[in-house]
Amino acid sequence: MRLIIEAHLEGGEARATDATIVDVVERKDPSLADLGLTLAEGRALLAEVHSFLVPEQTAGWMESQMARHRCGSILAHKDA
Repeated sequence: MRLIIEAHLEGGEARATDATIVDVVERKDPSLADLGLTLAEGRALLAEVHSFLVPEQTAGWMESQMARHRCGSILAHKDA
């Protein structure tokens, strides 16, 4: 059995049709011992999702902070 986990990000800089393969889980023998994900596989999956999601969230937040809320003028910054 092979499980392919893909992520689609909507509303960010990526197009809605862009898909990223997050992880592939393969099981050779269907046994009770291999049921579900191991702790290591779960942690690796979460790390991959974070590496995909956090930069998009950060870019969106930074974009929302580029102008002053009261007057709308663009704020100066040295680096991103």
